Amino acid sequence: MSRKAQYEKRILSDIRSLPEEALPKVIRLISFMKEEFVLDEYESTMLGETTNHEITRSLLSTSKTNWAHGIIADREDRI
Repeated sequence: MSRKAQYEKRILSDIRSLPEEALPKVIRLISFMKEEFVLDEYESTMLGETTNHEITRSLLSTSKTNWAHGIIADREDRI
């Protein structure tokens, strides 16, 4: 079995073990990874200029937790 096939098998196994409610987030993460790792510069300009900041912001906006409070709490633990 090729290394790629082993990775695919592991990824599918992990996805199948997730609850159904988590699947929309998985799709968003896969879309994000495709944009980051697969699309070349030409394709990204054809799709419209989107900065990494905008992509990150859109992903964080779907989070139900407040990341800023978590970061502040982590820093306070170190003081």
